[in-house]
Amino acid sequence: MIYAISLFCVLLQRHSLLGLLLSFEVISLVMCLSFVCSFESMQGVVSFVLVFLCFEVCVMSVCLSLMVSFVKGVGSDYVGVSVFSGDF
Repeated sequence: MIYAISLFCVLLQRHSLLGLLLSFEVISLVMCLSFVCSFESMQGVVSFVLVFLCFEVCVMSVCLSLMVSFVKGVGSDYVGVSVFSGDF
């Protein structure tokens, strides 16, 4: 149910890139929580969660840097403005 709510947030935030990035971060945290809940009896779940969260931090930092360069090129983070006018 939480996963469906986070996907609904992606649909609501489809106009702003920052909103999309935050929605994808919520989806990754929901996935991490579901991994912990489903594999709580395993011994290596803590190390898996740490590796998963480190990977997600790296992915989101790359996405944020791409968004910053996109905003510098286009001037706005709205997706409707960015029909790739050729300046980017």
